[in-house]
Amino acid sequence: MKGLQDLEQGRLDQVRYILTDVDDTITTSGKLYPQALEALWALSRAGYLIIPVTGGSAGWADIYLRQWPIDAVITESGALAYYLEEGRRRTFCHPSIEQEGYGHRAEQFMRQVLKEVPGSKLSSDQFCRIYDMAFDHHGEQPFMTDEAIAAVTGICTREQVTFGVSSIHVNCWFGSYDKLSMVELFMNSRYALSREQLHEQAIYCGDSSNDIPLFRAFPLSFGVGSIAGAGWAAADEPAYCAREAGGAGFAQIAQLLLQQAR
Repeated sequence: MKGLQDLEQGRLDQVRYILTDVDDTITTSGKLYPQALEALWALSRAGYLIIPVTGGSAGWADIYLRQWPIDAVITESGALAYYLEEGRRRTFCHPSIEQEGYGHRAEQFMRQVLKEVPGSKLSSDQFCRIYDMAFDHHGEQPFMTDEAIAAVTGICTREQVTFGVSSIHVNCWFGSYDKLSMVELFMNSRYALSREQLHEQAIYCGDSSNDIPLFRAFPLSFGVGSIAGAGWAAADEPAYCAREAGGAGFAQIAQLLLQQAR
């Protein structure tokens, strides 16, 4: 994993799309600080199209789309994407999701986990999730232990429920998708980009283990400083890493893009 200063001049010349995680990548400990928000606006004014890719809820994604200078948002770990067209919010849903009966299956699964894993708890924004079942491990106190996190993911494996672990949640869902597969599908549908074009014209920024498939896929992958020293990152780290964590690290990545663009 190289520092931002090691990126060769000209490597970013073809970049038009900025794909980025949100929690602890744009935000810092749950807060959106001015330098990260200003970085988003600066990138947008420079002509970059920004598409957050988050395990967060559809409710939060709706807010991001309406209030941030972004072109679209992929949410709930790839379940759906929101974008604006002719002043209206449009929805693109991953085709692997079986809509009928989904809510009932999700309710049963969440009850099962809460019963089997002492100390487990749902994310406080579960009410505004459509397909995702989020168990909060480091978003709000009391935090879950590593053993409890492992128990939740163990139930997912046993019950053949797909899951991803972010910096704050264990996200669980029914469907054969993840962040990467939805990114490639949506970017092809919305922007007519082949996989090869996407990987040439986009960067990805992230901070946690559920970003690993995108770190592997994108030659121009970037992490924020919290990745340094993370146990999972030894084998699956991004190509480049900012010095600072959270939104400050994202602002450093944005500054690099803007400098090379000039």
